[in-house]
Amino acid sequence: MKEQIIEIFKSVFHYDPDKTYFSPGRVNIIGGHTDYNGGSVLPFCINAGIYAAVSLREDNQVNVYSDNLSRKGIMTFSLENLSYDKDRDFANYVSGVLMELTVRKFDINRGFDICMVGNLPRGGGLSSSAALLILITKIVNDYFNLNIDGVRMALITKTVENMYIGVSCGIMDQFIIANGKKDHAIFLNANTLDYRYVPVDTTNHKLLLVNSNQTRKLTESKYNVRQQETQDALKIMRKHTDIKDLCDLSPEEYEANKIYLTDSMLRRRVLHLVTENVRVRAAKLALENSDFIALGKLLVEAHNSARDLYEISSEVLDDLVEMALASGSLGSKMIGGGFGGSTLNIVKADELDQFIKNFSESYREKYQLEPVINIFEPTDGVSEI
Repeated sequence: MKEQIIEIFKSVFHYDPDKTYFSPGRVNIIGGHTDYNGGSVLPFCINAGIYAAVSLREDNQVNVYSDNLSRKGIMTFSLENLSYDKDRDFANYVSGVLMELTVRKFDINRGFDICMVGNLPRGGGLSSSAALLILITKIVNDYFNLNIDGVRMALITKTVENMYIGVSCGIMDQFIIANGKKDHAIFLNANTLDYRYVPVDTTNHKLLLVNSNQTRKLTESKYNVRQQETQDALKIMRKHTDIKDLCDLSPEEYEANKIYLTDSMLRRRVLHLVTENVRVRAAKLALENSDFIALGKLLVEAHNSARDLYEISSEVLDDLVEMALASGSLGSKMIGGGFGGSTLNIVKADELDQFIKNFSESYREKYQLEPVINIFEPTDGVSEI
């Protein structure tokens, strides 16, 4: 892919690029919607993402080209015009980072030419938006010697996604992509940003993703609605408990105070978060002990909770989970923000071929299509290549 992106750059801009970069997608093993509610998550970077070739310019112009969106051509803007522009399309992720860095008084005095190509499954819920934001931040950080570390990089790009792009996401996606480590997941407390690396041994167990082929944009889904619902619940619970975030509640505290949530829908939302946060800690222990049977059970519990309590699944995602379990998966759950995306599955390495055969037969019978199955390995975060 490095050679490919260099050739793309040369064909678009007619000269050789200075540098090449890779920014990975991510999979969250468990911790659905806990990150923006002060809880813990357990994500890892995957060996698929966005590749970029880039060169600094002598002027203040920025030229952005995506080979995946070649029909849009080169998107151009200047460092003096960084406000959001709907006509700028995907290049708003680039201008958004530059604007946020400028607001934070970083000195960025030259533009650049950049070409990108991604190999993330489209609409797979693998966080291509965070990969792009971190990619641009890393490039600018390197070129202008801004000395931004991985934690601060995550905070900056979360602000861009929240305030500039308009998605009320938490910090998980940006954090793992900025700080990922090969063969490890990150156990992250999204409230304190304390984190530790957890080994992920894929020798005897493989991590498979099945794409639902249901594409959804978070800004057009109920993702922001769920965040508002949890904020409404938090306001109520703060009147009766000493908590900062909903995930501060223990299961016992939830049971003792759920009476104050008179709306049954809000009860379901909070119950999911409280129990999911407990599952994240249990999943961390399972990974540390390479206990994939226990981890698989936790994945199923997490999916059922996302489906029934947080109500962010879909009929197709539920089908994919049932098919996977029937085909031999030790555990299966939806990943991503919900309402589409992919499912994560744990399969014994020596049963991999049989699982794929069984699952594919069931999928073809149901949908008259070939399933999109990917096997991913935990990899490093964003880097120059």
